[in-house]
Amino acid sequence: MKSYRHDIRLHLAALKDYTKDNKAATDYLNSLIGDISKSDIYSDTGNIAFDSIINYKLRNAKDDDIRLDVSVIIPPELNIEVSDVVTILGNLLDNALEAVTKASQKLIKLDITYSKGTLDIRIDNTFDGVIKYAEGSDVEADKKHLITQKDSGESGFGYKNIRNSMEKYNGYLKITHEDNIFSVGILLYVDDSGV
Repeated sequence: MKSYRHDIRLHLAALKDYTKDNKAATDYLNSLIGDISKSDIYSDTGNIAFDSIINYKLRNAKDDDIRLDVSVIIPPELNIEVSDVVTILGNLLDNALEAVTKASQKLIKLDITYSKGTLDIRIDNTFDGVIKYAEGSDVEADKKHLITQKDSGESGFGYKNIRNSMEKYNGYLKITHEDNIFSVGILLYVDDSGV
């Protein structure tokens, strides 16, 4: 239940774009997640799941003095469940947005590309240079369990949820950090035939 609750706002944001032709549903979702219709557009690929979660999560970046570099080159249809897109991208962006608040220079770079059945998601962000891993974490970077400082008591659910979604697509996760740049790369095996 805690894992589900952790991602619910992300799923509601994605759902909002799927119901844009139904005013009553859109109004109701706006009341649950706040009005995001006046936000800047950072992703406009025609893929509603990707576009909606990226635009929703980055909507306040300018107000927070975060510099963004966003490149999303994917087809309008990919064989990946919407809930997995929301879980993976939403949590990656949540973590990056949380980390840049502690950095002197605030930068998030998001690159998503699709080629020949492979979806590559990479996010780089500045951070304060402090990394904490849970005790007993595997020495391989993709097996370590990061500890984040969240007030909600839901620390750790983001990466756990990402890993659960990735497994459906034989995904690979690589986490690196050097100086004050934290990077997460995710590779998923999907095709563009639609779900």
